[in-house]
Amino acid sequence: MVTKAIPPGGWPIDALAPEDVDIETIEAFHLGGDHFSASFELSNDRSEFARSFLLDVRFGPSLTFDIRLRIEDSIKSHSSVAPDRHLVLELGGIIHELQPEGDRQTTLKPSMLRRIWSLDDRHHYVFGNRGIAYMRDSAEWLALEPYQESYIKSVHGRSVDTIHACGSRGELLRLDGRQWIALELPVQANFNDIYIGADNSIYLAGFEGQCYEIRDMELIPLVNEGHSFMGIAEFKGQRYWSDANFGLSIQRGDRIEPFRAIGQGFRMHSSEDLLVIAGWKEVFVFDGENWSGFELGYDGNIFLSRLDMAQFGG
Repeated sequence: MVTKAIPPGGWPIDALAPEDVDIETIEAFHLGGDHFSASFELSNDRSEFARSFLLDVRFGPSLTFDIRLRIEDSIKSHSSVAPDRHLVLELGGIIHELQPEGDRQTTLKPSMLRRIWSLDDRHHYVFGNRGIAYMRDSAEWLALEPYQESYIKSVHGRSVDTIHACGSRGELLRLDGRQWIALELPVQANFNDIYIGADNSIYLAGFEGQCYEIRDMELIPLVNEGHSFMGIAEFKGQRYWSDANFGLSIQRGDRIEPFRAIGQGFRMHSSEDLLVIAGWKEVFVFDGENWSGFELGYDGNIFLSRLDMAQFGG
């Protein structure tokens, strides 16, 4: 599905040799069984133009995919709330809702939106620079009151009453209706992710090892290797932390310890059965014991191939 008219002279990405095309994994979700969704971006080395895809992937005894959405621009984020229901955030504040009853497209202004997150199949949040954020719990998107000039980088909660956000200037925010309430922290950090744990503690992941747990209103620094931590997820009773330097770590008490050297780990999502981690151009899959994964390649056309996990910390 192409959403824009072909310009005179064709798409810039098609003029590049395959070896000059950069590939980036955006996000990936396990949708049950051998079914996954994964978003990828192709660009030049200066990210001057892009082509992005949302793929419907079957990763089992065979590895196949269908292109659910193709965009001649950047996909910033996507959320899959069911095997046949996805929300895709395109650069420019454009949200693509892909659903069996028909796809639709909504443009939210201003266009400083960087990520989308879904609590469930009804409650969705999209957010980004300058404190801009929207929420949806019905048919329409509602603007939240902007919080200063913050770059809101992540949102998480376990119910509509526990929605929190973190920002690039050390912000910790709680959503009250359509307004963010600031929770003061005695630290200044550039946070990349926030996670509300099953124990109701708040977990914050940041650059240069700035990781914290807020437990019973007490801020607890988590001892770690000093990586740039990008994501947090709970899976089968464990809490995992992804980072851009080593790969994946696991929390044990008040320490974050190296777990698997997959190289780079960014956004993570878990189902009951699998933890799925976006790498550089890879998608890593962990079932609690065994590792597997796939990656996007490009030779003038896109293709998927299985990972040799021996090359990723095996």
